[in-house]
Amino acid sequence: MDKQMTITAFSDELAQVRTKKKEFLSQIERIVPWGEWLAMIQPCYYKGERGNKPYPLEIMLRLYLLQNLYDLSDEATVAEAIDSRAFSEFCGVDSSNQVPDGDTLGRFRNLLIRNGLQEKLFAQVVAALMERGLILKKGTIVDSTIISAPSSTKNKEEKRDPDAHQVKKGNTWHFGYKAHIGVDKDSGLVHTVKATAANVHDVSETSELLTGEEEAVYGDSGYLGAGKREDAVVRNKSGHKIKYKINRRPSQVKKLSKSGQYAAKKAEHAKSSVRAKVEHVFGVVKKQLHFRKTRYRGLEKQQAKFNIMFALANLILADRPCLAA
Repeated sequence: MDKQMTITAFSDELAQVRTKKKEFLSQIERIVPWGEWLAMIQPCYYKGERGNKPYPLEIMLRLYLLQNLYDLSDEATVAEAIDSRAFSEFCGVDSSNQVPDGDTLGRFRNLLIRNGLQEKLFAQVVAALMERGLILKKGTIVDSTIISAPSSTKNKEEKRDPDAHQVKKGNTWHFGYKAHIGVDKDSGLVHTVKATAANVHDVSETSELLTGEEEAVYGDSGYLGAGKREDAVVRNKSGHKIKYKINRRPSQVKKLSKSGQYAAKKAEHAKSSVRAKVEHVFGVVKKQLHFRKTRYRGLEKQQAKFNIMFALANLILADRPCLAA
């Protein structure tokens, strides 16, 4: 009896997982601007004038998105497209003969990178969100997150990725890259993303994350002094001075008088409540899409990866009821 109940419970749990996967892919089917993305990639795609006929572009794009949505290797993506009904339905294939091998998927990804297409796809999403009034560029939250890189030397060069570096955060050392993002203060959607090695200081990238139209910039204490740097964007395109609303360190607040501390804590709380929006996008990228560690080597590939991940995160966030309405 117990064994039967266990099997039933497992079957129910498996069915629930499959249902969630199907629901998520139905959402992706609905929110990805397929026509625009395919039109942007088509001029760079193989024409099939020599050798074997290339796989349909839409199948390749769908496989590439699945790879990024589920953080899969080339081989695992192909295997899932064959074995998983949800994946095969999403790709529109009903036979393993319609699915390319892992090497072909890898070449497709590199084709996108060579032609800067991930950046163009991200820019298309940002432009579409601006048209919907979801990115206003009146205020930007700046922040960053570390994406780990493999520290193993078991590769052709027998050394770690030369573009990645290690950095200490708290009491822990991390080896990898940083994703620096500029986020709209009202919607929490990303308008700018930049990849660097993990040891690059946050404040040094501030000006790269701004649109130039901001009235205010928000950031944690890692961005203190951002408005006073030589490369700081001091005035916006309208000629008005930009306010840098950067959180102070707790130690700075403690040095104030009691009345000063009360006012300062209130001001810091107001800044933090705006800044909290950035955690939603990091939550989608790192928790929902499981992107905490990169599979690829080199800064160019990281920038491409970050562009497609934050493009997908923007689409998912913009579909939430609070923004979609």
